[in-house]
Amino acid sequence: MSTNLPQLSVTVATKNEGDYLLDCLTAVPFADEVVIVDDCSTDDTVAKARQYGAQIIVRDSKGSFHENKNLAIEQAKGDWILSLDADEVVTSRLAESIKSALANPKSDGYLVDRHNYFLGQWIKGCGWYPDHILRLFRKGKAWWPLEIHDIPKLEGGNHNAPVLEGPLIHYSYKSFEQYFEKFNAYTSRLAVEYAQRNERVEGLTVPLNLFLRPGFWFLKKYLFAHGYKDGLLGLFISFSSALTIFVSYLKLWQAQKERAKE
Repeated sequence: MSTNLPQLSVTVATKNEGDYLLDCLTAVPFADEVVIVDDCSTDDTVAKARQYGAQIIVRDSKGSFHENKNLAIEQAKGDWILSLDADEVVTSRLAESIKSALANPKSDGYLVDRHNYFLGQWIKGCGWYPDHILRLFRKGKAWWPLEIHDIPKLEGGNHNAPVLEGPLIHYSYKSFEQYFEKFNAYTSRLAVEYAQRNERVEGLTVPLNLFLRPGFWFLKKYLFAHGYKDGLLGLFISFSSALTIFVSYLKLWQAQKERAKE
């Protein structure tokens, strides 16, 4: 990047992202450095990161993936952070917007307009769009919350943060096999979060958490958020979102039973 601009660090947390990583990294040649924290990948993720010349730290997150995202931010030397996922690609228009923002910063952070794809289709319903998320910020001004479904926030919130022009393309899943592999890890992490909040599956919470909440979530995604407009994939996303809640609480119930035997 031009020496007239603040130093920019791209940070990425990875786990078995060899199929995506180079597409992500080659889209940010304007970065001054790339810092990757890898969650003990068993594929060629680390090799591809080395091929690109990224700084690499290997750390077992033990399911708390956002801890690795924050570690990457901590290790970064840039004045500004562009926090990406390995399956996200910065478009040329967004790249120009980032450079313009850094040349004349008017905020401590900027939102990006993320376009989420599922099996190659841009999903515009199901609550997936619009998806404005904080990804560019001054170092020290934002961090990833440890809750798996939460996003970075500036002090005072993100409502006043400008939205950069140009989309960030998010290739969330390329196959159902990939989806269900991550589904298992995701629901296990949610079950841990429920336990940390002292939630239980017993008594009146059984119909609430196993039936009413999943049912409401399906209706919210499919009808109220217009998931039906995305066709069969919209139906699948809406149903699997409800199933995520159902399975997460089942795993919490299983953990309760196991603790009761101890």
